[in-house]
Amino acid sequence: MPPVLRSLSFFFIALLSPALLANPAAEIASRVQPPLRSVYEARQFAPLWLDGNKPTTRATQALDMIGQAAFDGLRSADYSLTTLQQSLSALQQQNSSDAAQLATFDLALSKALAQFASDLYLGRVDPRSLSIAIDTSEKRAAFAQHLQAVLTTNDLTGAIATLRPTFPPYADLRRLLVQYRALAEQYPIAPTLPPLPGKKLTPTESWAGTPALAAWLKTLGFLPENANVTTLYDGAVVEGVKQFQQQHGQIPDGVLGKQTYDNLRITIPDRVKQIEFSMERLRWLDDNTLRKRFLLINVPQFTLWAYEPDTNGQAKSVLQMPVVVGKARKNQTPLMQKTLSSIVFTPYWNVPRSIIVKEILPKLDENPFYLAHENMELVGSNGSLGSAVNDAEFDGIARGAYRIRQRPGAGNALGTLKFVFPNDDAIYMHDTPSKSFFAKERRDLSHGCVRLGNPMALALFVLEPQGGWDEARVKQMIANSRDRHHPLSEQMPVLLIYLTANVDSAGKAIFLNDIYAQDDKLAAALAKRPTETIAQNYPAQVSSN
Repeated sequence: MPPVLRSLSFFFIALLSPALLANPAAEIASRVQPPLRSVYEARQFAPLWLDGNKPTTRATQALDMIGQAAFDGLRSADYSLTTLQQSLSALQQQNSSDAAQLATFDLALSKALAQFASDLYLGRVDPRSLSIAIDTSEKRAAFAQHLQAVLTTNDLTGAIATLRPTFPPYADLRRLLVQYRALAEQYPIAPTLPPLPGKKLTPTESWAGTPALAAWLKTLGFLPENANVTTLYDGAVVEGVKQFQQQHGQIPDGVLGKQTYDNLRITIPDRVKQIEFSMERLRWLDDNTLRKRFLLINVPQFTLWAYEPDTNGQAKSVLQMPVVVGKARKNQTPLMQKTLSSIVFTPYWNVPRSIIVKEILPKLDENPFYLAHENMELVGSNGSLGSAVNDAEFDGIARGAYRIRQRPGAGNALGTLKFVFPNDDAIYMHDTPSKSFFAKERRDLSHGCVRLGNPMALALFVLEPQGGWDEARVKQMIANSRDRHHPLSEQMPVLLIYLTANVDSAGKAIFLNDIYAQDDKLAAALAKRPTETIAQNYPAQVSSN
């Protein structure tokens, strides 16, 4: 072994010690340190990015890949790009025999690329740190193999590409990110629109702000450049507003009210952030899960999709329906990934303790026959105690000695079907007698569970693998059952996620309100991550002197 390589091996062993590999973000270090050391050990600590004392073409390619991090909503500055570029340039100009200098550069580049790969594959933030019950352990376990490929392959572009989510919306959001970044450079601030003439502006009314509105709609691509515009709010401008409303999850009625007005004044840079946040959240999902049949609910979009793999193994939506989710102020639907295990036909509704205390007890205090009126019953350790409540039983309910449940049948809060995916929050999906809620624009109206706009269609989808199920059989089961639990032969994933930027079936952007302030929480978590830390952790820096 040449003397320089022998020296490099010594320095690599030293530099790969836990103390010097430590990153101010311990969670980041735990992802990259073990597989990084394994790669060097397998090479007997030979350099990855040097040929003798000169950086290889692969080293330049690696920095080029890091330089393109912005295309995936990441920051190249997080991977010490400028420092490493300066180091590479200096080594190209020198004829260095300083083993410490060479080893420092090689390992710093490896660690930078490893962290970039980790952020691209796993995301920058662990969802569990945000109280989101998505388990990324299997994906983390697979990362070591991916990292080995990234660090050793001759096709670095291809290896990096395999780290990106294959779920189709990610590629669409990646494309939209380029488009909206370009718009943000041209239009960094919100448009100047005068106040509305009243609470809302309806078609055929006059408004001094119509020309400014039209100009902004043209910028956003919702109005042709040659559209004839006056102060009259009508024609093409109204149609443009309808398209804008559709893009923002609103009822496209063309009426310019407060919600539409506020959405028009959100800046393009803020839309860029929404896209980046959604890309981050999609990185938390496991591609292996998304190659199966699965259910996905985007909470701020109030929508459920059922997916199955197409002929290429890619997720294809085969069912879409509106849903009602938990109220933003006090009953937010938890975000999670769980497994659908059973359907309950004609279920009881076991009333949650919080609803009993906050809602039912006050009504029982006013009317002892309230339970009978709502087709509810008191349940003790020996079963049902009926619907009449005396003073002693009232006190028992207050102490938690009794449960309350609503009997199956017309008016039951869960309707005729309940879909169970066991979780710590007792959340499930269900039918509802309150069908009018699905016509509302904003549907965060439940106590936390997910109400389904088309429970029959969902039942047929999840029962399909068992064979022999059609709508008539489901209806018969409903009619002849009472709280009958039916286990599923195929237990499919259920994902309750949170994307405030999404795409429609044509790949067009959809922007949604941050009803649970989850974007704010993710922004705060990302702001805590250290930047420019990778190359700085090493004892020797490459100098051009």
